Amino acid sequence: MASILAYLETGSGTPPLVFIHGLCCDRHAWEPQITDLSRDHRCIAVDLRGRGATPAVPPFGIRRAAADIAELLDDLELGPAVLIGHSLGGITALVVNDLRPDRVVGIVTGDSPISAPRAGGSGANPLVQRIRELGTKEGLRPLVETFFTPDSPPGARAYAESVMYTCPPDVAAGMLEDAPDVLASLPDLVRKADEKPLMAIWAERPLGDPAWLRSVTKFARQEPIAGAGHFFQLEQPAVTSALLRAFLDDVASDPRIR
Repeated sequence: MASILAYLETGSGTPPLVFIHGLCCDRHAWEPQITDLSRDHRCIAVDLRGRGATPAVPPFGIRRAAADIAELLDDLELGPAVLIGHSLGGITALVVNDLRPDRVVGIVTGDSPISAPRAGGSGANPLVQRIRELGTKEGLRPLVETFFTPDSPPGARAYAESVMYTCPPDVAAGMLEDAPDVLASLPDLVRKADEKPLMAIWAERPLGDPAWLRSVTKFARQEPIAGAGHFFQLEQPAVTSALLRAFLDDVASDPRIR
């Protein structure tokens, strides 16, 4: 079955890099890094269902997004690839690796909500209910406001607000529908990802829990970016690209990669 996803493809070189955006965003969330890294690597940036140029065909949840990306990897005969996911896109990358580990050589999560599962973590998601009741803009506003620091540049804030707030409510809520169940499976997803090169980039105030990630992995590389908000890749693009290039060196030299 062919993937439904629209995507941007540019550059050449191995390993290929697949960029995955977060909640209510689009492929442009990784634009500075694609511009830089496509000089040396084949880069594919996806629009998940209902975002960018991809039609809003339900369902919109994390597992469906991961299956769509896995299908795209098959369509393009791509891989093994490095998956690079921002926020909820990092969780999606972990699920893609679980589905198709043969297509994945390394994983980067970008300020993703990676932390110990809460007791009784599966079930209703209050953020989903708030979005359905208030609409995307008012439903997400309290969350989005936490994404920035006093030093966040206006461009990063403008991108996040304009793109996230224009996401249709059914898409925004749908992207989070299965989040509690997926997050409950994080210990297994993270341990499986740790069998190959894995890097977590964190904002200054991490959305996840670096200490917990350290406690359940043996080899994961963790990189906090001082002064950066949640959209670190737009706020500090040169630092982000440098970290990604360093990680690609790790992939090239990792003895676990055959």
